[in-house]
Amino acid sequence: MHIALAGPIATADVAHLLHGDGAGLPRGYEGAPLMGVLIAALLDRGHRVSAITLCRDMPLTRQGRVVARGDGFTYTVCPMRPRAWPFNGHLPGRIVDLYAFERRQLEAALAEAAPDIVHAHWAAEFAWAALDSGRPHLVTSHDSPVRVARFQTDLRHGGYRWLRAAMAWHVLRRARAVSAVSPYMADEIAGMTRVPITVVPNPVKPRAFALQRQAEPGRVRVLMVGHGFDRRKNAQAGLQAFAELARALPQAELVLVGHGFGPDEEAQRWWLAEPRPGRLRFAGALAHDAVLALMADSDVLLHPALEETFGVVIAEAMAIGLPVVAGAHSGAVPWVGGDAVSLVDVTSPEALRQALHQLLTDPAAAADAARRGRDEARSRFSAAAVAESYEALYRRALAEQAGGRHASRVATNDGQELR
Repeated sequence: MHIALAGPIATADVAHLLHGDGAGLPRGYEGAPLMGVLIAALLDRGHRVSAITLCRDMPLTRQGRVVARGDGFTYTVCPMRPRAWPFNGHLPGRIVDLYAFERRQLEAALAEAAPDIVHAHWAAEFAWAALDSGRPHLVTSHDSPVRVARFQTDLRHGGYRWLRAAMAWHVLRRARAVSAVSPYMADEIAGMTRVPITVVPNPVKPRAFALQRQAEPGRVRVLMVGHGFDRRKNAQAGLQAFAELARALPQAELVLVGHGFGPDEEAQRWWLAEPRPGRLRFAGALAHDAVLALMADSDVLLHPALEETFGVVIAEAMAIGLPVVAGAHSGAVPWVGGDAVSLVDVTSPEALRQALHQLLTDPAAAADAARRGRDEARSRFSAAAVAESYEALYRRALAEQAGGRHASRVATNDGQELR
């Protein structure tokens, strides 16, 4: 089968699949390593794959696409306007015309690829272009557009997110095959779709399963991985919890990873605004493999987010055997973590502190959590299992869209209805 995957794909995540080392190529669209994992899994299963993405560091020309190739693999990078609201040369901000320039680029790349089916990730510009291509399609929704918009309180960012939500509504009303990465995510978009929503989780990189956390005597390292120091990520509560933990465990160290968590970025500025106890390392954005290595060299993952539609960082920590403290009411987190994760009220720094203290001072409890996490991740989140689930959806989409049939209920991949 020839499958086109359209979505945010970083060149670094697929460079090993290309002829050469990828040097000189645009960097692509960073932030979703799962795309590279899925592409590699589909190639391993004998499919031909065309990956199509966007990049904001390219000239804004109609013929600005860059194409690279590997064995059974074609990688196309299309230009994207860097600014959302202000003009980009003679072009308006990308949200002003709902990514019209980018959608045209993606449509042209899909026409050149001529795949059997287009699998679009995130229900916005990539999925819109997939629908307009006229080819059989599957749209996978990774986040809740309305809920994300509600977390934005300022006009500029809120306006951007609400327009993205409108794009998602437009896409999901038209889409004839839809999947979501968790039952929570499926519930969030159920009112927008006219077809069944099948739940397929995100895949975890095989390297995470190859790593294994080793306890180190005297080490008390808490890891927090996130992107954005905003209300939804709730990092302030995590920092407050660690400050209280440090009073009882002064040897403890908190390592913060991700955008907004680097030197002189938002998290550090907030932390330094008043005196607090604790040893902190603001590592900031790191390569994905470096993050996985750091997980294997830590003792607990602290994940205080208020809402996650999946939470791939949690799944990766489980695969490595890193105990996790996360939200009992944080969207899909309980479904992802099950009983392998310490689930608490993440709005309470004291609840976070207690859960961290328990795992850091009780080696038996930490070892049990690590074992259960690895078992759960192997059975549910391996790349091969996820690719196999998507293959079934591709076959179904090809059959139904060729025949023009429509369905009207929401179902999981084991046939159970979600509503």
